[in-house]
Amino acid sequence: MAKTDRNVLGDQRGRIGKVVGRVVKGKQIYSAYAGSGKNPRTPKQVAHRARFALAVAMGRAMKGVLNVGLRNVAATRRQQSPFNVFVRENMPHISYDPSTGLAAADYARIVLADGDTPAVAFGTADFSEAGKVTVPYSSHTEPGAFDDDTVYVAVYAPGLGRCILGNGARSGSSVSVPLPSAWAGTSVQVWGFVCTTVEEPTLIPEYGIRLKPYECSKSEYVGSGTVA
Repeated sequence: MAKTDRNVLGDQRGRIGKVVGRVVKGKQIYSAYAGSGKNPRTPKQVAHRARFALAVAMGRAMKGVLNVGLRNVAATRRQQSPFNVFVRENMPHISYDPSTGLAAADYARIVLADGDTPAVAFGTADFSEAGKVTVPYSSHTEPGAFDDDTVYVAVYAPGLGRCILGNGARSGSSVSVPLPSAWAGTSVQVWGFVCTTVEEPTLIPEYGIRLKPYECSKSEYVGSGTVA
């Protein structure tokens, strides 16, 4: 910081190259220009941007899934969409590697759905049939579970930035998700969850369960594989 004789130069205000001039209590003062701050590049900021960018990309690819799985969660949060909920909930599950400059998701912890609807027990995803992923499951019969509840399976291809959702009934035993032929040889991540079909709030007082219309279970990571 420097001071000058105002009588010689007159009042100098604003940026002049890499210097900023201002007048404080009648004194002319110059200081180094600190930059706009609009594009900070500290390691922490770079990491946050990369993690946020990945969360946004995943959320956009999975928008159709989130509109089912996180619809009721978003309804309880002021001015938040299912997409907003996804990004906020999953930022902690995305890491950044400064050595590569890449962000990576911990798929086993990624949340695609949430709620109090009873889940099913998902088995291992089967990739043996060409152009298809099949996920077996066995139903839970606890209070709040209904035979016509919808069981969803989401298949996400990170390399393609696309996600496809398949479904079946709780009374069934598996969900098969047909995939485009262009997905052959593509690595995918798979999750499952359940959505109730009750159309009005349902209270099961003896168990303290209150289901909202179309409320989901918590999503479960089923695993990964390569499309045949």
